[in-house]
Amino acid sequence: MSVLTMPAQPDQDTAPRPVPWRRMAWITWRQQRATLIAVPAVLAAVAVFLVIFGLKAHHDYAALVNCPLNQGRQSNACAELFRTFNSTDWPLANACSILIGLAPVLIGAFAGAPLLARELENGTYRFAWTQGAGRTRWALSTLVLPAMLLTAVTGAFTALLWWYFRPFLADGQVSEFLPLAFALLGVAFAAWTLFAYALAAFTGTLFRRTVPAMAVTLIVYIVLAIATATAIRPHYEAPVTVAGWNQGGGAGWVISSWVKAPNGQHLSQAAVNSLRVPASVQNSQSPDAFTNWLTSHGYTLWQSVQPDSRFWQFQLTEGGWLLAVSALLIGGAVWLIRRRGA
Repeated sequence: MSVLTMPAQPDQDTAPRPVPWRRMAWITWRQQRATLIAVPAVLAAVAVFLVIFGLKAHHDYAALVNCPLNQGRQSNACAELFRTFNSTDWPLANACSILIGLAPVLIGAFAGAPLLARELENGTYRFAWTQGAGRTRWALSTLVLPAMLLTAVTGAFTALLWWYFRPFLADGQVSEFLPLAFALLGVAFAAWTLFAYALAAFTGTLFRRTVPAMAVTLIVYIVLAIATATAIRPHYEAPVTVAGWNQGGGAGWVISSWVKAPNGQHLSQAAVNSLRVPASVQNSQSPDAFTNWLTSHGYTLWQSVQPDSRFWQFQLTEGGWLLAVSALLIGGAVWLIRRRGA
């Protein structure tokens, strides 16, 4: 009796199928849940702090605005409120803006750098590639879910920052266009967080080490943030040239200022400082004394300004190019994963 053997035919029904995206998202959550829980928890703790001191700042500002005037002068109680608002509430808000301004790069570096770098560094990526996930699906699911969560959480946190800084914006203590305020309000806070995250993920994939990726992310982020505030952002749209000399918080963003002499010549700051100004004007307590003296002697004051009305236009412009760069960085990380040998 003979046995006839036939070559095995591939069974389409039993062929291995890629892990569904829903399960890949669940795996990413299980692996990264510490980070995905820690970031909202830290922001929640900061939010509690901002609510407590924000209520005090709102109360002080409302009381200050409603202070009655007595023959053109505020009462002692109103003067005390003014002192408290300017010497207590505002310094605290300024310190908060500086500390919170570091949040995007810290969140992005700590959340993004270890995602792929830790897997590549330890060699555990090989396990993921043999479990029906594949390189591309594994990289995308690992990167995209945390990116979406971080962007959503920081975007919601921006609403609280708007509320907290509202009294100081209304009082003119700060302009929306000041570098720290601009980076915390609108879509910029979430956009810069997403950029830092994508940059950290890309450098982590490139260097295959977590600590070097975090260091490079910090350096590149700081350099780009400074360059954006000083050289890129002012040119989103041509500034408006206005006459006058307004340095108030609500005057918009003053890009440059100059003085024109009666003969039409542009004076440098050194030339303005060398003008023979009477001692009474130099020693005057009025901040407008020098400006009024210049105007009365035929000097014209000019400023190049980005008006406050362009705030949201600039926010969307900056958020748009940061989103595009972030997408390119995440795409670059996936491309590096695809090219890496097993």
